[in-house]
Amino acid sequence: MIDNAAIFMQTGSSIAAERISSVNDNTMQSHFHPYYELFYLEKGTREVVIGDHSFSLQPHDFIIFPPYTMHHSFSGHNIEFSRVVLYFKPEVLPPEIDAMLQQNLQPHTLVSPEQKLDFYHQLCQLISEQEHPDSLFHEQVLFSRLELLLMSGLRYQRTAIEPHTKARIAKIVKYIHNHYDEDLGLEALATRFFVNKYHLCREFKRFTMCNFVEYVNKIRVLHAQRLFVESDKTITQIAMDVGFGSLTHFERVFFQHTGQKPKKMCTLMREQRDHNGIKSLRVPPLPLSEAPVTADVRALNRDSATLVV
Repeated sequence: MIDNAAIFMQTGSSIAAERISSVNDNTMQSHFHPYYELFYLEKGTREVVIGDHSFSLQPHDFIIFPPYTMHHSFSGHNIEFSRVVLYFKPEVLPPEIDAMLQQNLQPHTLVSPEQKLDFYHQLCQLISEQEHPDSLFHEQVLFSRLELLLMSGLRYQRTAIEPHTKARIAKIVKYIHNHYDEDLGLEALATRFFVNKYHLCREFKRFTMCNFVEYVNKIRVLHAQRLFVESDKTITQIAMDVGFGSLTHFERVFFQHTGQKPKKMCTLMREQRDHNGIKSLRVPPLPLSEAPVTADVRALNRDSATLVV
């Protein structure tokens, strides 16, 4: 399934929305992007995974993914669903709304049927406005509708949706997020968490929709982008800091995941940082407490890009 809204964002849009209906669409890997995503489920059911937490969404539930947060969604076999995704860049928001969003990121369901209908109606109005780019004051109306939608979602009475996650695989994902800058090996993690490595491979891919090495590299690329903004270190220093053993390996992996060379992206992000006064990408910590440590970890791919799980 092609995500046209994401394509619009990649080509420079500040806001993009899209409605999609599908069945058996479970191909999206765990990923992140530099903008917010509001995910609204119109019908069906959908499982959403954020870092090491999993949530079950029902019709009219919604969740907001902050920038630079690993996430993906999937449904059961032959389960039809319809959802709306709304992407928007943090810089289009007033600071007070941006700050409130950072404090209200857990999935929610609206309590009142009237408020559910109103929230959905506002979302549809925003999509309708997006489809008429030549209308008078188009951009101003689009931004205003976005602000009103977010304020309504924050103001209305909501009930938080509690996560349900298999404890062991969640703790393994948590460990990777906390130790991405170390040598990480599949066998070492299997030993640490008392699980067969082949079983770990299967469970890890089922939970994240990508294999172990892909996931570790995505986390490292994410934190490399964070260091582009939060430090003035060289590309080589950053590559080593996030767990790569060579600049060549880092450049290859970075390009695979972003489509850009790290030096070019670093220059661009630092120019934006200096111009806009951005100090941090706010990569959020994962809330689950860490598993007990039972073994030493020394292994993965600081110097090898060939390991495939």
